[in-house]
Amino acid sequence: MAGTGETPTTGLAKLLQDERFLVPTHQRDFSWSVDEVALLIDDVEAAYDRKDEQYFVGLMVFMGSEGPEKIVLDGQQRLATAVIYFSAVRNWLGKYSEYRKDADKIDTWFIGRSELGQIDAEPRIILNSANHQTFLNYVVKAVDINDLKMLLSKLKRFDRNRKLIEAAIYCHERIEDFAKENPPDLVKNRLINVILYFRESVGVVRLDVKNEDTAFTIFETLNDRGVELSPLDLVKNFLFRTAASTKSSQRLRDMEDRWIDMMSTLSTVKADAFLKAFWTSRHGRIQATNLFAQFKEQYKAPDDALNVSIDMLSVAEQYAALETAEHSVWAPYSETARQHVRSLKLLGARQMHPILLAAIAKFDSAEMERLLKLLEAITVRYQLIGGGRTGKLEIECARLAQAIYVGKIVDGAGERPVVTARAVFQECKEIYPSDAAFGDEFRTARETNGQKAVYIIRALERELRRREQQGRAAENEPGALTLEHILPKNPGAEWAAEIEEDPSFREDCVHRYGNFCLQVGGDNRRVGRLSFEDKKKLYLKSQSNLTNSIPVHYKVWDRDSVDSRQAHMANLAVSVWRFQ
Repeated sequence: MAGTGETPTTGLAKLLQDERFLVPTHQRDFSWSVDEVALLIDDVEAAYDRKDEQYFVGLMVFMGSEGPEKIVLDGQQRLATAVIYFSAVRNWLGKYSEYRKDADKIDTWFIGRSELGQIDAEPRIILNSANHQTFLNYVVKAVDINDLKMLLSKLKRFDRNRKLIEAAIYCHERIEDFAKENPPDLVKNRLINVILYFRESVGVVRLDVKNEDTAFTIFETLNDRGVELSPLDLVKNFLFRTAASTKSSQRLRDMEDRWIDMMSTLSTVKADAFLKAFWTSRHGRIQATNLFAQFKEQYKAPDDALNVSIDMLSVAEQYAALETAEHSVWAPYSETARQHVRSLKLLGARQMHPILLAAIAKFDSAEMERLLKLLEAITVRYQLIGGGRTGKLEIECARLAQAIYVGKIVDGAGERPVVTARAVFQECKEIYPSDAAFGDEFRTARETNGQKAVYIIRALERELRRREQQGRAAENEPGALTLEHILPKNPGAEWAAEIEEDPSFREDCVHRYGNFCLQVGGDNRRVGRLSFEDKKKLYLKSQSNLTNSIPVHYKVWDRDSVDSRQAHMANLAVSVWRFQ
């Protein structure tokens, strides 16, 4: 990877022995659960027991600093966990006078050391501002497990040091439990050998980068569950450094409070996807690898950094609301608007997110409802049924989002042009297939996702009822219905004649919309693999008009029947997903 620096492989504990590390002040806290701590130690001990020559724990990314420490951009959880475990080993060894020299070596090599003239040890890894002092007092320094438990009892449930102390207690108890069942010399040898294995054989791919821009590019392109520092963390560090340059402690505290609130808001969604959606909603499309550099350039002034942190907090709540129509953001909107939100969530309309984030800031509730209907129609016409290219959809959605936000898409003339859904519609013909094109695509469309198939069939059912009631609002819409395949997915002997006559019938038609209908849950289980003749008797009693019409129009169920029924469905679909 050009420009990224060296990528040697080294032992995890050897990193601690050879250098000191610094976690940036505003990087995330120590966040590993006891289960994650246990998993790392279990895996290492299992590899040691198997006599594996090497056990890799992934990539760690570092950057130089003005001081002697390396800045940890990715790897703090693994490094800190190793130190916590080594601390517990040191404490157990230190209880025995004959093992104290080994305890001192572990302390000096891997946990902390003091230079000549210093009283307190300097830790091998300095954690962030929230964890630093607790880490010094309860991990770097040797403390009794009862002191750890006393501290834990005083910490609130969401205290930022709670996971750190829980990890320390777990490591102490793990060693004590092992020591209860084995003689001291065996315990000592086991613990020392595991630590030496951490040093020599627990492999880390070390990557030293020159700057955070390079790190941002790496994190955007890696697909590795070991990556701990996200692009959002890099943006956070940048904003805090910019705020700190004003030397205003109040401004820094306010920004930290906002960031904590924002991350709490984003805790139920993919937080890193938020960053790109936020940028796109304000500035248009951008390649992920360029996002951090552009973000720094756009918000390099302290006032700009302050203002964007305020905007991001507000937009984070809106972004979280895209996942659930019950969110308070949608409270001022109609039930129809909230149903569109549910549908977009079900359809997985991620590319629409920037448009929605821009529109919430610019549209009134009535226009927002119309826009939601338009976006749902586009998602079905272009993506779900049309199978349109995701890349093209993303490009167009980014263009529309920025145009909405900066006021380029407006209706009317004069002094006060208005941003409307109709104006957006006029700009999105590239991703809104015509009625004819959509109808043609629907006639042959297939779907293997049961939830999406039910969504489509229910919408068609509502349209059929509307037409049969001469345009009046549909009444008595069927309730809890489930998807039924007329030709079963796994047809038995009851369908032998149809399959024998057309051997590719099942493969070609079982997932076609024309082969779907809705049945009450219990009836669906009873219908199962029945023959078509037997199914027709049950379909006649169905609450669904689309279902109870099947026996009326089809004497047999074959390829022609599927084609005919799906053509009828296509006619309904064109009306359902049409923006007017």
